[in-house]
Amino acid sequence: MKLSLGIDPGLRGGIAALSADGDLVGSWPMPVAGGEVHATALADLFRSLRCADQNQDIGLVCLEKVASMPKQGVASTFTFGTGWGMVRGVCAALNVPVLLVPATVWKKRVLLGYTHDKTGALRLCSSRWPTAELVLPGCRKPHDGMADALCLAEYGRIRDARP
Repeated sequence: MKLSLGIDPGLRGGIAALSADGDLVGSWPMPVAGGEVHATALADLFRSLRCADQNQDIGLVCLEKVASMPKQGVASTFTFGTGWGMVRGVCAALNVPVLLVPATVWKKRVLLGYTHDKTGALRLCSSRWPTAELVLPGCRKPHDGMADALCLAEYGRIRDARP
């Protein structure tokens, strides 16, 4: 079975995996250590999803295509870009195919009937994958990075299907 992974990059981003049928495999906050994306932990997560005994592998990673934002500081832009590059590097090192998807593209396709923002993504995910634990221990609010990652994984899963 090929999994579809979605990654919302950044220190507050998330990772999500869906089966070919759209069932939730898991969702995780971006692994971070020392104020950076933790590449080793990300690689370990990818390896754990590759289960030969269950005939399971990663078919595609949908990574949000990003650019610098106006009025964002130089240091924060550099940190964000470094994390994005770490994700790309881990995918390349593990020979995992990556599809770069602008937010406007996946939101238009996945968030049908919902607002095209973090709230819309959270609402869709709560409805579509009610078992997804989007509120992390010790937090009161849902993790919108994991919700966006779920939506990206869904985009990867359905991208070739006609609407």
